[in-house]
Amino acid sequence: MAKGALKWILYLVSAGLIVLGGLFLMASYPPYEYRLPVGVVFIAVAIVLLYFSREKKPIEITQTVNVSGPIKMKELHCPNCGANLDAEKTIVVDGRPFIKCDYCGNNFEVTEEPTW
Repeated sequence: MAKGALKWILYLVSAGLIVLGGLFLMASYPPYEYRLPVGVVFIAVAIVLLYFSREKKPIEITQTVNVSGPIKMKELHCPNCGANLDAEKTIVVDGRPFIKCDYCGNNFEVTEEPTW
């Protein structure tokens, strides 16, 4: 989520908070018990900063289609106005192919009709 110099600043601040939290935890022997929650809070804040400074990796989904016979493309026509459609402008939403007509603006799902 954070990028560039901001990410490294968050890493340095987190490292400092972890060191301070560790020192407070080590120094929390009986006369100074109030240092224990302070050390835990420092470490918890450092973990939260590290969580938000991490880099999210994009998810890539690849779908392959195996066909048993020869493929023959038919012309696509808009069901609303009958205009020819460009198959290259197909977008996939939730795993279903959709095309938007350039002429009438109609959005519709592309479905394959059975050939029998």
